[in-house]
Amino acid sequence: MIGTTDPPAHAFGRRGDDPPPETFTAAQVHGTAVVAVAGDPPAPSAMEGDALVTDVPGVAVGVVTADCLPILLAGPDGRVVAAVHAGWRGTLAGVANAALTVLRERYEVGPEVSAAVREHFPRWADRVLAPGPGGRDHLDLVSLNALQLAAAGVRDVRDQGACTRCDAARFHSYRRDGAGAGRMVSWIRAAP
Repeated sequence: MIGTTDPPAHAFGRRGDDPPPETFTAAQVHGTAVVAVAGDPPAPSAMEGDALVTDVPGVAVGVVTADCLPILLAGPDGRVVAAVHAGWRGTLAGVANAALTVLRERYEVGPEVSAAVREHFPRWADRVLAPGPGGRDHLDLVSLNALQLAAAGVRDVRDQGACTRCDAARFHSYRRDGAGAGRMVSWIRAAP
């Protein structure tokens, strides 16, 4: 969350949880497209993208995940929010930063924040990749997204410390269960 003192209503999905009925989601494609949910009231439409941003009071945006990382962002007063679907493809393409850029365009910021968004991100491979037991690298999606968000000026990044693959009682997991795995919705609502 971006430095809010009173975070807007939100939840990270778990098995059996349902989002609020007014939650908007999009067809996710493992890219960097950001969908702006706008209008009074917003009209449901065929949306495609891996991040949703809204500043419509009371409207919730959400992403569906199994093993991909859900990222929920909020402006300082909670009136602008974003939900981001960050799998390894979207993470490498910079989906978190793309959502943050759109979120900031909808909320006025100082020149120091704009400068941070324009900075070129350094490579963090030695911090987010570790050799796995089978000879393949393991990617730390949480750390890679946190580093990108921190580099863009986000001061408050919270890791829920959960592993979707390890915790079958609480989470669905494609890596664990294959193509038949269920999905979970993580969501966030703009403050009224």
